[in-house]
Amino acid sequence: MTYTEHQIYLFFLILVRVSSMFMVAPVFSFRGVPVRLKVGLAGLMALLLFPVVDAGPVNLEFNHLTAVILVFQEIVTGLSIGFVMSLLFAGIEMAGEFISLDMGFTMAQIFDPNFNHTVSVIGRTKNVLAVLIFLIIDGHHFLIEAVAYSYRILPLGSWGITSLAVDKMIHLTAQVFVIGIKVAAPAVVALFLTTVTMGIVARAVPQMNIFFVGFPLRITVGLLFFGFGFPIFLYLFRVLLDVFQEDTLALLKVL
Repeated sequence: MTYTEHQIYLFFLILVRVSSMFMVAPVFSFRGVPVRLKVGLAGLMALLLFPVVDAGPVNLEFNHLTAVILVFQEIVTGLSIGFVMSLLFAGIEMAGEFISLDMGFTMAQIFDPNFNHTVSVIGRTKNVLAVLIFLIIDGHHFLIEAVAYSYRILPLGSWGITSLAVDKMIHLTAQVFVIGIKVAAPAVVALFLTTVTMGIVARAVPQMNIFFVGFPLRITVGLLFFGFGFPIFLYLFRVLLDVFQEDTLALLKVL
């Protein structure tokens, strides 16, 4: 069986979009995932999408200018899908940083190989829990579906930068801070009330060494709310995941 130059070029463009999504998408972009597995999965997805992707009116004649433009468009489209979903996990990790700061865990830092920087223990734990929940509720299936669905919204060569797309991306990036505050709110409020109580006790009983008592108390309160707040975290993560899935499709529609 022989393949024409047109078919090989089309398959390559599909592979570029899928591979770009894998570069930044949660779970798929993690360094713990073997590179061979990423390449093989990207090739398999491109092979499965190849029969259903229609090039439409796009000129796939091989010339350098057209090739560069089309490859750039496919890269940006794939990166957009994976980047939007990765913002959710960035917000979860930020929530862990807020909690660690109030608990006094800022000195307990560990290295995160996925982003090449140090994070707090609570932030890393929150992120790992979010990944596990993401896999349990088949969130990774949505990423694959989003790539397939993107060819209905954005056929080859139909991509373009619009003001609506820029505004949507800025809005989604700002949501990282909102997510961090929402997820960390129960523990942060509890730690704030603990601080207020410690201040009142320090004024009422000056002889007490409030720093000696307060530090383990804040850790205890933070860990208790971290543990007992897991059902709330699970519910909130599922809601936020649905929102970000809708935002991903909305971003594709305005590109």
